[in-house]
Amino acid sequence: MSDLQTRKLSHYFTHSKRKGRPGLPLASVTMNDGLVLREDMDRKMDTSLSDEEHSLVEPGDIAYNMMRMWQGAFGLASAPVNVSPAYVVMRAKPTLDPRFAAHWLKSDRALYLLWAYSYGLTDDRLRLYPKEFLQIPVQWPDLAEQQRIAAALDAWDEAIATADKLCSSLAVRHRALIAQLSSLPSTPKFELDTFAQRASAQTPVSPQTPWSIELENVEAGTGRLLSRTPTQSLNGMRIRFQATDTLFGKLRPYLRKFYFAEADGVASTEFWVFRADKKRCRPKFLYFLLQSNAFAAQANKPTGSRMPRADWSIVSSTPLPLPAIPKQDQLLEALETGEMGLQSQRNLVALLRDQKRALMQKLLTGQLPVPESIDALLPETRQVAS
Repeated sequence: MSDLQTRKLSHYFTHSKRKGRPGLPLASVTMNDGLVLREDMDRKMDTSLSDEEHSLVEPGDIAYNMMRMWQGAFGLASAPVNVSPAYVVMRAKPTLDPRFAAHWLKSDRALYLLWAYSYGLTDDRLRLYPKEFLQIPVQWPDLAEQQRIAAALDAWDEAIATADKLCSSLAVRHRALIAQLSSLPSTPKFELDTFAQRASAQTPVSPQTPWSIELENVEAGTGRLLSRTPTQSLNGMRIRFQATDTLFGKLRPYLRKFYFAEADGVASTEFWVFRADKKRCRPKFLYFLLQSNAFAAQANKPTGSRMPRADWSIVSSTPLPLPAIPKQDQLLEALETGEMGLQSQRNLVALLRDQKRALMQKLLTGQLPVPESIDALLPETRQVAS
């Protein structure tokens, strides 16, 4: 792939203006999932336009949202559909494998160029018009090499999809285990504040507390800590927590932001810090109880505030099942095993995504030759490309 000639995207695409075809389903371009049938979307959208007033998208075409293309809002069609005439439809010329283009358009280099060729005074007004899209300069290999690169990246996507599907299955199983905590048979219930206290000690940010956990640092619904925020960028007070405390985001509680502390630290005052009475409740068991449906129902009760916020006077009296310590240990064995398996699978998915991004950087810029073993995938690839 050395000494590649610089060409404009007009060498590989033509702007398609075909009218919609009667009887075809309607699709929309989404930010993360490409082209999605409207009937499969959670948000229903009606249209008063006839089929012919829509735009036709056929297999191999790329449809994109003019206002969001600089963020990667496009879809590669695998079946004929109609789309809104507000979308731009690009049809691949014989010089292009559209699957290669779809991978390239997700790369960091592509997103920069898509932004650079968009027009608008501010980011929320940027538009990438068809004429400008076709003017974008690229250095792409010939069709045969495009097919080989697309085949390699498609195989990687399949591995990620398989790992992600397993991750989803493990998450469903783990959530089902936690849901069972709300209705443990023959188990007495106690109000939350009788076996756990809410820690309230606060401290101002200082050089002695270099990091703080903010709401955005915790992944919603998983308890995974994504990052920490340096305190030099923060002002005001922070709440102290200790190892084995559970943090719960009281702001927008429906997001289910919770975290089990493995060491002492400080956090945003938008968290509640729960500390178990260790004579009655294992700290990790409390962590799982605070993820149960019974607790969520109380935390999400309306309080009249414009910003959804959990109310301590309601949450503190939540009746939760509290078995004896030996039974808690027995339940924890299953819960922690499920959590560890799920976290391991999430880490694998994240690793695969990072590795694919690095592979894209190498393959799409010619820094890495495509292995000859990829040729085994080419018969299927050529059928798709044609």
